[in-house]
Amino acid sequence: MEHLESDKLKEIDSLKSKFFANISHEFRTPLTLILGPVNKLRELIKDKVVVKDLDMMERNANHLKRLINQILDLTKLEAGKLQLKASKISIVQLIKSYIQSFESLARQKNIGFHFHSSSDDIKVYVDKEKLEQIMNNLLANAFKYTSDGDNILVSIKQDKFPGSGKDAIKIEIKDTGQGISKNDLPFLFDRFYQAGDNKNSHGGTGIGLTLVKELVELHKGIIEVVGEYNIGTTFSIYLLPGTEHLKENEIITLTEKPEIQVYDDINDKEKDIIEKDDTQDEHINYGLATMLIVEDNDDMRSYIRGHFEKSYQIIEAINGAIGYEKAIEYIPDIIVSDVMMPEMNGNEMCKLLKSDERSSHIPVILLTARSSGADKIEGLETGADDFITKPFDAKELRVRIKNLIIQREKLSEYYNSKIAAANSAENLQIEEGDISSMDEQFLKKALKTVEEHIADEQFSVEDFSLEMAFSRMQLHRKLTGLTGQSATDFIRTIRLNKAAKLLALKSGTVTEIAYQVGFNSLSWFTKCFKEQYGLSPSEFAED
Repeated sequence: MEHLESDKLKEIDSLKSKFFANISHEFRTPLTLILGPVNKLRELIKDKVVVKDLDMMERNANHLKRLINQILDLTKLEAGKLQLKASKISIVQLIKSYIQSFESLARQKNIGFHFHSSSDDIKVYVDKEKLEQIMNNLLANAFKYTSDGDNILVSIKQDKFPGSGKDAIKIEIKDTGQGISKNDLPFLFDRFYQAGDNKNSHGGTGIGLTLVKELVELHKGIIEVVGEYNIGTTFSIYLLPGTEHLKENEIITLTEKPEIQVYDDINDKEKDIIEKDDTQDEHINYGLATMLIVEDNDDMRSYIRGHFEKSYQIIEAINGAIGYEKAIEYIPDIIVSDVMMPEMNGNEMCKLLKSDERSSHIPVILLTARSSGADKIEGLETGADDFITKPFDAKELRVRIKNLIIQREKLSEYYNSKIAAANSAENLQIEEGDISSMDEQFLKKALKTVEEHIADEQFSVEDFSLEMAFSRMQLHRKLTGLTGQSATDFIRTIRLNKAAKLLALKSGTVTEIAYQVGFNSLSWFTKCFKEQYGLSPSEFAED
């Protein structure tokens, strides 16, 4: 009898999930149409009361959007379609970045909000996007049931994995809020369940903690909860270090997504190499230019984002330290940064970026409320490409960004012409002032690396990135920023440039030259050559 009731409850839960998943998809379009006009109205309306109402509308619409995404994620988990993409990261810095978004709420509610870690650098394989969902749900839950004068402590330390005694990393979220009845604890992670003592005062959907548990278990981790009514609640997450507990397809260095291409006249072996190399980070849409906004003021970040999110893919950071990390991780096309920020200001961040080989080419626009000539000079001396004083016109910012992007595109054409004209990396001549010495050295090193492997048909982007000491994505973005070419296209271009020189010197037959520059398919070599030069190799040699 109990077995039948259990099956019936599971069936009802499944039906609920399917219903909410279907209706959630329908909610997304009207939500978009609500949020869009709200953002526009906020820019046009000056009445403080109306703006306050618009803020409330946006907050609640975004809250609804988050709930919809949670329901959809639960549905994906049920169907086994939500895949873990774990990479090795410093979990301490990551958790700190999540915590910072709750600091203003802690001040508003007069709640003591603290963080402690047993070490400054604890490495673990996690899916950053899913860990963010876990932490945001648990922290939001802690703040919901914690009031004036209470405390919330987030801690990270080494511990033992429950039940096995293996080494583990323990993340703990402890609050001194109203707590949870012992009768409710066993059911807290059940779908659509709401604790009896809390549901009347706070409401909720009963899916947030269910999603948290599912996402922790997707990491092969365990989540535990202890608490007592009127004393507080503690959630503990245990994650295993290393990768032995993960499947091979759950471990990534960069999230890879092959481009869709058609190969008419290429053998299977070379096709496999090309498809393997033509991979990109799934979180970045390379069809759009990427903008990093570094600003500690939430409203200012929202204001800038609102003007550019249709034309650029937006990444955000709340201070210079996080901005530097995100710039290195994503290698954006443009950075717009405030100057005055906690932890690391915009000038310091810009100086770091311009002295780092991975990011030295990225245009940086600094925003500041201080308009003195000395302040502008200080900003420009760090390597900033432009400097705008607040308050600024969004149209002016848009024009300046557009000009910097166009300037970069023209420089890409110039660098490509110089690379094509150079017989070798040593002969690459770029006029002083056209490019930073760091970027010039990078291009020479990249050209030399490809030249050294030009006859190796197996030389891949993976090999290229290892020799350049870049990640695949960093190399792709750096080359795209400087030359407008992906890493795969860069290798192919250098091979074809070399082939053109050999054909002009009549150094061999077309077939011999194709093999000398790393092509094992004559038809594929002919196709690529004609695309680049407008002539077939034999026509080029005769011309």
